[in-house]
Amino acid sequence: MVTSKTLIKLSHYQKYVGLLLVLIGIPTLLLDNAPHAELPLMVGLFTLFISSEKMEDERTVSLRINSLYVAFICGYAIKLITSNLYSHQIVGWHLTEINHFIILVFALALLIYYFRLYFSK
Repeated sequence: MVTSKTLIKLSHYQKYVGLLLVLIGIPTLLLDNAPHAELPLMVGLFTLFISSEKMEDERTVSLRINSLYVAFICGYAIKLITSNLYSHQIVGWHLTEINHFIILVFALALLIYYFRLYFSK
């Protein structure tokens, strides 16, 4: 039988699973040219983002939602800027894959969330 204490323990280990997937996913994304090489990183970032804190309250939920909102806006702006710079041949890459955009959004969301959680009132 699954109790609330069991779910809290599983949620605590969810962060470690996410960190492990991120640590595996970064070199895989950079070194492997196979299709879908970005999946471990994408799943790891998503797992880290949805993992709960030990003290989950309204503030942390609000920070998480607002961080995702801001990260989506910033990620889309970065996508537009890099596409424009690529079309003018200023940079040699641009975001074409949706998975790369999702990785960018979740990475920004995690950075914004933890910065706001630990460094703001």
